[in-house]
Amino acid sequence: MDSTEQVSDKLLHEIIQLEVEIDKVMALNGNREDFVVKQYRKFIQAKRNRLKKINFNYKDQFHPIANK
Repeated sequence: MDSTEQVSDKLLHEIIQLEVEIDKVMALNGNREDFVVKQYRKFIQAKRNRLKKINFNYKDQFHPIANK
């Protein structure tokens, strides 16, 4: 597994962990979004954006014809 795959896997794992934490916090708050949930959602979005960028660049390494 190369470093790109490892970073991608790590980001995906972190996203899943944050989503689990959101579920826990919302369960404690009666399904209301509070500041913590909003912060977690921002973290998740940032990680998803980075993951998309990494995977898009990774995909392009295997499809050089698409870059022409």
